[in-house]
Amino acid sequence: MKYKLDIKRDVDYDGHPDDEDCGYILNLVYGWRFSDDSIPSHVKGFDSMKELRDEIKNNVSKCNCKECSEGIAKDLASK
Repeated sequence: MKYKLDIKRDVDYDGHPDDEDCGYILNLVYGWRFSDDSIPSHVKGFDSMKELRDEIKNNVSKCNCKECSEGIAKDLASK
C-alpha cells in the first residue's frame, strides 16, 4: 500500500506560500513513517514540492509504533 498525499491535510508551509524560498513540512498521518530513520519519524521538512513528492514515492512505509497505534485506535473510537 502506498501513502496517499493530501496536501491540505499533510503539508504545512515553512514560510509564506508566495515566497520563492518557502519550504514545506510533511506531517504523515498515523500509520506511516519515513523509512530511512532508525527511530520512527513522522515529520520532515523539504525545500521543494518535488523533493517532498519524491520522498513519499521512495521513502515512506507503514508504521506500527506506539504513537501510531494509539492514534489509529483513537481515530477509530471517535467514528
